[in-house]
Amino acid sequence: MGIFDFLKNKPKLTVEKSDNQNLTNKVELKTHLDNIQREIFLFLKPLGFKKKGRTFNRQTEDGIYQVINIQSGRYEFGDKYVIPGFRENFYGKFTVNLGVVVKEIYELDIHHKPKDIYQDYDCQIRTRLTHLTIQKDLWWTISDDNNKTAKEVIDGLSKHGLDWLDNFENRDKICENLSIKGGYPRAKLDVALIELHRDKSKAEKLFQNYYNNIEIKNGHKEFVKGLADRLGVNLID
Repeated sequence: MGIFDFLKNKPKLTVEKSDNQNLTNKVELKTHLDNIQREIFLFLKPLGFKKKGRTFNRQTEDGIYQVINIQSGRYEFGDKYVIPGFRENFYGKFTVNLGVVVKEIYELDIHHKPKDIYQDYDCQIRTRLTHLTIQKDLWWTISDDNNKTAKEVIDGLSKHGLDWLDNFENRDKICENLSIKGGYPRAKLDVALIELHRDKSKAEKLFQNYYNNIEIKNGHKEFVKGLADRLGVNLID
C-alpha cells in the first residue's frame, strides 16, 4: 500500500468509528427516553390516555382528542447547522407538545382520515408544556437521571398542562375560550367551523365577521371564500 492509499483510507476509518459512536449514543438516548416516557405514561394511563409511539391521546367528547407528544431532537449533520439564537441543535434533548384535535375541522382536508392516535401536528390548538410552566421554549437534556426528568415533566403536566388541555375538553369550552382568548390567527375561523355543525345561522355570522376582518391579501381571503363555498356558507364581499 502506498502512502496515498493510506491517506485515502484513513478518513474512511475515522468516519466509521464516528458513526459507530453515534449509533451507540442513539441507543443510550433511546433507552433513557423510553424510561422517562414509561414514568409519564404511568401517570397518564389512569387519566384515560392511551399511547402509541411517543404520543398519548385521550378523547374527552365525541370527536375531541387531547394530545400529548414527546418530541426528541433530530441528529443534525454538519458544523454549520447551528446558528445560535436562530437554529439550535436539539439532538440529545426532548420537549413535550400539547394539543387538541377537533375531528370535523381535521377532516375538512380530503386527505385527512380518522386515526387511532392523533399527533400534535394534527391539532388545531397547540402549545408546548414549557410555554405554560416557564413561558419559554425549553428542551430537556436526555440523561441517565430518568426519574428526576420524568418528575419534572409530570409536575408540569399536573400543575399546568392538564388544566390547559381541559380548557378545550369539549366544543362549548373551545368556542368560549377561543372566542375570548384567541391564541392563534385562525381561532375565530375554527369557532365558526365548529358552530357550523350546531347552529348554521350563528356560524354564517362568524364566518362573515372573520372574512371581513382579513386585512392582508396573501391568499387567505380567497381560501376562506373557497372553504365557505364548499361548506354552503354564503359570504358577502
